[in-house]
Amino acid sequence: MAKNFRRMTDRDVAQVVAELDRWALGALGSKLTWSALEERFQFSRQSLQAKSAIKAAYLEAKQALSGGLVKTKDQAIKQAEDLQVEIRRLKSEVEASSRREKIWLLRWQTIAFNIRNQGIQMTNVDKKLNGKVNLPSKTETAKILKPFEKPLGEK
Repeated sequence: MAKNFRRMTDRDVAQVVAELDRWALGALGSKLTWSALEERFQFSRQSLQAKSAIKAAYLEAKQALSGGLVKTKDQAIKQAEDLQVEIRRLKSEVEASSRREKIWLLRWQTIAFNIRNQGIQMTNVDKKLNGKVNLPSKTETAKILKPFEKPLGEK
């Protein structure tokens, strides 16, 4: 028995592509075939495949469905909950880092102020070294910096 198919318009193409996008997200099930599209839209498989936009959307949907990219509603809800927990944790970490940064800035402003009160200009302290300079050894540097190693917030 011959099927009667109608001519496909640009609007029909857009509608089929939109449905294939929904299918790729799992909204219309996990079984996608050309014959299912024929039945749903009343176009022949050849007509559907002849439109590059439809063919590309079909292949993308098939890949999404076969690759396990589609999640059930329960899986999506669980993932959303997990992401909310992670977002809250990351926000807390950012807030803690911001507090430490403010304390660090105040600490170095205090150090800069005290250096300047000793008659030394900051530009002389924080300048590029010229030529070959004998820098202190790691041990000497550790001794010099030891007073600055206390946890942030302590004086």
